[in-house]
Amino acid sequence: MIKAMSLGNNANRQFNRTRNVERNVVYGLINRFFALLLPFVVRTVLIYRFGAVYLGMNSLFASILQVLNLAELGFGSAVVFSLYLPLAREDTNTVCAYLGTYRRIYRAIGIVIFLAGLAVMPVLPRLLQDSVVPDDMNVFIWYFIFLLDSAISYLLYGYKTSIPSALQRNDVLSKIDTVVLIGKAGIQILFLVCTDYFYYYLLTSLCFTIARNLLIARVTEKLYPQYVCRGSISRAQFAELKKLVYGLMLSKIRDTSRHAIDSICITAFIGLTMTAIYANYFLIYTATVSVFGILTNAMTASVGNSIATESSEKTWQDMRRFNFLYMMMAGWAAICMLCLYQPFVSLWVGQDLMLGMPEVAALCFYFYLGLAGEVRWIYFQGAGLWWKARYFVIAEISANIVLNILLAKYWGVLGIILATIFSLFIIDFINGARILFNEYFKNGKLWLFFADHARYLLVTVVLSGFCFYVCNQLSAIVVGRFTGDGVIVIALRLFICTAVPILGYGLVYHRTEQYAEAKNWLLQRIDVL
Repeated sequence: MIKAMSLGNNANRQFNRTRNVERNVVYGLINRFFALLLPFVVRTVLIYRFGAVYLGMNSLFASILQVLNLAELGFGSAVVFSLYLPLAREDTNTVCAYLGTYRRIYRAIGIVIFLAGLAVMPVLPRLLQDSVVPDDMNVFIWYFIFLLDSAISYLLYGYKTSIPSALQRNDVLSKIDTVVLIGKAGIQILFLVCTDYFYYYLLTSLCFTIARNLLIARVTEKLYPQYVCRGSISRAQFAELKKLVYGLMLSKIRDTSRHAIDSICITAFIGLTMTAIYANYFLIYTATVSVFGILTNAMTASVGNSIATESSEKTWQDMRRFNFLYMMMAGWAAICMLCLYQPFVSLWVGQDLMLGMPEVAALCFYFYLGLAGEVRWIYFQGAGLWWKARYFVIAEISANIVLNILLAKYWGVLGIILATIFSLFIIDFINGARILFNEYFKNGKLWLFFADHARYLLVTVVLSGFCFYVCNQLSAIVVGRFTGDGVIVIALRLFICTAVPILGYGLVYHRTEQYAEAKNWLLQRIDVL
């Protein structure tokens, strides 16, 4: 009887996790669509209505405050991880204690950001000494509105996002964010078009940040009334939380440094023009990665819950299945980028602002390699192993800086991308997997994990080469024979880059267990739709 009940509980947990992931992905995709589209529309209206100077000033202030927001690095994610186990055990008192600690620290972070932001204000004229400030705007008021917008979430209810995140209900947050995005964009466009008072536009963002916090607080209290700020965690729990924060902080600095160091080195060794060209390609890269981020964010809490409630062998089998499906999608995206990058950029900004094909191929491999560690990273996070990887993170940051400087002198942009690939693969991918298998799985199957990835990479490289050859042959036939040949070329390439991987991956993997499970999973999703 007890065994049957245990099996039933496991089945219910598995069903709930699957359902939560599906909801998180669906609403995450909807939110990502509006998050990419609406700011682009608002920025376009702003440029045409007020000019590039206003947009440039907004970007400057946003960059300054992005640096100040480093004060939060890792804390929110560490708290979410710390909540997995007490939530799985329905230990309400511990959850409330973490929530109370989270609120106190978040408000302290908000005060630090606000005071640090005020300290920056006296140096603003120095930053703007060569810039023309619009006559109708006061720089200090302008910046102060941005500062309030940045600090307000920490001072109000930003800590409440940890509850739906840890309970695998990111769809709740996605719905709120989507509503806020649509409302804010609509009103901002209205003010930009109908008035000449730019402060209305700035205050709209601040008002909707406050509205988002109030909505999150209201919805969270309604869904989870049992979780309130009450009590404090023990010294041992706080010490463990500090370790997690430190490990996460280093990881997030590493992720930021991969991109920031590249851009700085391109500017220093090659020039601003090449930095702008690289930024065009990296914009597409970032947008594609962000779509994959919806899936990984949707899975994170479910994986954390699984690690807290299931055996390590069960989670290993789950990770292998997830990894197969994820890498098939990553391979398809990398193939599309390889074959579509150049014609799209040519159509978008012209041939004068294009990278060479070796740089594009390296950037596509960088994209694929970055995604190759994502599923492993989700389980790494779920097992709370950030602290174990702290020295490797520091090593990767250091290696990336040194290799960027050395290789940039000889190979330019290609050398900078290769430097990041080398440090990412040797230090992060290999050692991150080794730590996960040594500290959590402990099943001696690290070799199988690497073998899977080697096989995925080999098949993807072969399919990439075939697609690239076919696309170039068809492009040579199409170009010059039809009007709007750029659009036709892109459409044909997209079709080839979708059809060939589906057939190729199916041909290679159709007899494997992972392929059968992935196919069944997809068919079930289609039946539900």
